[in-house]
Amino acid sequence: MDWAVIPKNIYFLLGGLGLTFQLAAIAMVGGLLVGIIMGLARTSSIRWIYWPATLYVNFFRSLPLILVIFWFYFVIPFILGRPLGDFLSAIIAFIIFESSYFAEIVRAGIGSIRKEQVFAGYSTGLNYYKTMRHIV
Repeated sequence: MDWAVIPKNIYFLLGGLGLTFQLAAIAMVGGLLVGIIMGLARTSSIRWIYWPATLYVNFFRSLPLILVIFWFYFVIPFILGRPLGDFLSAIIAFIIFESSYFAEIVRAGIGSIRKEQVFAGYSTGLNYYKTMRHIV
């Protein structure tokens, strides 16, 4: 193995490392935001909010990440009729994939809260959103 290749190409490697960190940061923030919304939707008692969120989470959690990346790189541009670009395809794929896992984490976290705590929030005059924000 020729390790002399690494110092010769260090600028390319560092550029790739920076791009990887940028991709990971954007995907984590976007996935967390979408995941919180989907997780809250999965705890909803309204069926037309609950079922689409549940289908979204279960569908994307059942797929391998490489399939989601391939799908957004090859299939979606074919359907739209124009390319999305490498970086945008990766961002969308990672956000959708990560958000399904974050949504399940949020749903499980909310589900672990005892109902008495939620009722205590309601009894103090807080609405659903303030109860979720301040108590849960």
